[in-house]
Amino acid sequence: MDRRTFLTCAAGTAVALCAAGAGTPARPLFEWSRPGGFFAPGRGVLQPPPLVVYDDGTAYADAAASLRLPAADVRDLRREAVRALATAVDTSRPDQPFDLVRVRAGAGHLSARLGAGPVLAHPSAVQSLWSRVQSLRARALRGEIWRPPAVLLATVRLDFTPAESTPWPLPAPPDLLYGEQLLRGEAARAVQRLVPPAREPEWPRYRVGPGAYIAATWRYLLPHE
Repeated sequence: MDRRTFLTCAAGTAVALCAAGAGTPARPLFEWSRPGGFFAPGRGVLQPPPLVVYDDGTAYADAAASLRLPAADVRDLRREAVRALATAVDTSRPDQPFDLVRVRAGAGHLSARLGAGPVLAHPSAVQSLWSRVQSLRARALRGEIWRPPAVLLATVRLDFTPAESTPWPLPAPPDLLYGEQLLRGEAARAVQRLVPPAREPEWPRYRVGPGAYIAATWRYLLPHE
């Protein structure tokens, strides 16, 4: 079975100004994302960021809902994140899942890679930050639903014949047999209509040709991706 690390765009692409309409947040002020790790294909590789907060105070939770936060909440989150990440150490391990935490500090960023596992295994300042993130995430999930015509499609080639599969429903196989594609507009809408996002540990499996199979899932893109 082909195993491969997937990185979400929040961690893997440069932050760019959003070309959408006025008022769209330009860049993240704070990110807690889950870029992935060394997984069996189709098992929990693609996880949306639990929380991303932008310049204008808009928080996005799980790339599924958004909420404009009061300025005091954004200020307190940034202050606590700077404090936690100023002394945080890299607790990730090679080829293992990790969380990536970033906060803007002055002209640059502070960041830390946190190894998978209970948050209690991390320093108390990181534990406190995670508690705040979870609280803000829960509030954001009760906000406005986020459904843009833009998706991150992740696919991985399978080197075995799965017991169950369906034909790949899009007009042509993915350009990449394993990797990520940023799709917008009609291409993204087609994915949303025809490829169910995986909610279980195993991704749906598809036939893309004679003896060729992939597993695939997707999530909505965030404004800066």
